[in-house]
Amino acid sequence: MRALRAATLGCALLCLGEAAFGQAEFRVYEDHPRLFLESSRLQRLRNDVDRQSLRWRSLGDLVAAETAFEEQPLVDALRFQVAGAETAGRAAVAWSQRLAENGIGNATDLRQAALVYDWCYDLFDASERDALRDAMAAAVSTLLPQAALGAGLIRSAILASIAAAGDWDESEAALAILLGTHWKTEVVPSLRDGSISDDSENLIAALEAGLVVRHNLESDPLQPGIDALRSLARCRLLSYYPQDIDTDSGRLRWPSRYGANRQLARQQAPLYRIAEMLLVAYESNLPEFQFLQGWIRDESYLQASQLVAPYEFLWVNPYLPGLTAQSSPLLAHDPIRGRIFGRLGWDLPTTWLGYSEGLLELLANGELSTTASFRGLAPIYFPAAVVVPITPQAKTVLSWEPSREQAPEYAYIYLIGLQAGETYGLKLGGREARLVQAGEGGIIVLQSDPNAKKRDRIDLRRRVRLELRPTLKPTDPRRPPPTLRR
Repeated sequence: MRALRAATLGCALLCLGEAAFGQAEFRVYEDHPRLFLESSRLQRLRNDVDRQSLRWRSLGDLVAAETAFEEQPLVDALRFQVAGAETAGRAAVAWSQRLAENGIGNATDLRQAALVYDWCYDLFDASERDALRDAMAAAVSTLLPQAALGAGLIRSAILASIAAAGDWDESEAALAILLGTHWKTEVVPSLRDGSISDDSENLIAALEAGLVVRHNLESDPLQPGIDALRSLARCRLLSYYPQDIDTDSGRLRWPSRYGANRQLARQQAPLYRIAEMLLVAYESNLPEFQFLQGWIRDESYLQASQLVAPYEFLWVNPYLPGLTAQSSPLLAHDPIRGRIFGRLGWDLPTTWLGYSEGLLELLANGELSTTASFRGLAPIYFPAAVVVPITPQAKTVLSWEPSREQAPEYAYIYLIGLQAGETYGLKLGGREARLVQAGEGGIIVLQSDPNAKKRDRIDLRRRVRLELRPTLKPTDPRRPPPTLRR
């Protein structure tokens, strides 16, 4: 069996080529535990146990109530690491032996097997450790030659390969394929274009793998997508409806992605919260992530459910400074995904706006409206921005005169409802016309920076006349693009 695994791995490496080994080092030097529990976090968690912190007590209450956790082996292994609960650790080891005997057949079991192997390493005897190592090695080796795995399987295989490093001779070669091929071809593109964030399970998988690789291999596989992650963090707070979902385990924020479907929002909101914890664990220095840290530290939203409570304890650092949501911007634009979210204030009730995939949502006075037809819609004002819905079939002329309170001298104008990538002729006020191109989501951003060049300066405190019309592409046989004049 071992020879067969080696042959399979060798064939996969031949397909990969020699380039992967020349580009990165895939050898693991860290001692156990290697997964999630680097020394600083492990020490903090052990201190939280000694101090009986709020999140540790929340998890402990569930354990005391003999709650059946969805990820019971993870919880048992975590309790062994942070609290020395040997009985719980041995229960996790026993689970792993039953799994090894039956074979590892899915991403969830492979991930938990890796965590138990790593966190309970000292509890295994030699035969138990060999059995689980062989089961993980067989599972990973089966995955390597496959054309596509998906973020969840890639994450689980990376965790297993790093956990077994030193005990499995082929772990380094497996990591070369997982990171040199699967990660680069499957995960990196979805990180860069932001699409991975639309599925919290995939986002969680990518963040978990990124954290583990960064700690053990001293490289950051998430870095190619840092701009998209920053945009995600910037918009995350504003992407929720200003309404909560009450559950038996605590209040949940309502992700606008699921519209008025309360049941689906209730199912997905816990995963949103876990993903946000991981985003802060990945980066806590940039302002976008500091606002997110203040967001998840709000104890009125602490989740005491069997799914989320272990991660509340594992990932939320209550000692890490954060910025309060009340001091964050009230409107955010995500240029990677082509989305805009905003609200008029943080106190409830308030008016909320969301623009994504050509749809404009407005929630006001408790009523949610959704439209893809912008004809006749008035501009929507925020303290430092105005969102202008446009339907430019031929020519659009708008004028508005906001009050001085609504439009400060330094502000943004967001034109929405356009065709992404299309070029438009724009004339603002009496100034020279120019060509502008709509970005992702069909959004054009204009900035009223008083320090900008004269032609780019916009003063929203005065009446503004905006003229926008599409241009014909040079390849259009009907006629050349129009020449815009004053």
